[in-house]
Amino acid sequence: MWGVEIHHFQTLLQELGFVNVLIIEDPGVGKSSGMKTLEPGSNIWYNADLKNPTWKGGKEEYGTKNNPKTPFHVLPKKYDTIIAHIKALKDKGYLADEPVAFIAGHIESYKLGKETRSRLKTLGKLANKMQIEGKLEVVLYAKAIKENGPVQYILETQNDGANTARSNEGMLPEVIPNDYKLVRDAILNY
Repeated sequence: MWGVEIHHFQTLLQELGFVNVLIIEDPGVGKSSGMKTLEPGSNIWYNADLKNPTWKGGKEEYGTKNNPKTPFHVLPKKYDTIIAHIKALKDKGYLADEPVAFIAGHIESYKLGKETRSRLKTLGKLANKMQIEGKLEVVLYAKAIKENGPVQYILETQNDGANTARSNEGMLPEVIPNDYKLVRDAILNY
């Protein structure tokens, strides 16, 4: 997606009172599946990737891309559709007092001098100048780690010198489980 559109979308969410959490990394590391920890019926999945839930119980809660369970699974064609839907929910008093938006995206590597760094992958060079991550409250990097046993899905919460991860000081440890409820609760209790 064009970076200018993403920047505008995030700004509109902030104007609607949302704390925006960007979760980024390569495909297949659990960005979407972190939703499984949120209480059923407590959130809406704006499924812009048009994919089926990838976690156990996801299809029962959200349906599928061909048969989404409304109002908890929306398949938007544009960011404006999401904003219009959120405004309608807000007008009806359905939003939490402090809503949190989890936005997933992929990363790209880029060179800065001799160093290789990571950031949100967008179309267009203007987005890099706009520094999308810099205007967000929380940026988390999803990782899949395979050591002794099953794969563990985690979120890095602080910049390691080569990425744009960030969260408020003392809000989260440097590495946490891939658990959106844990992140939301930490934001609301900070």
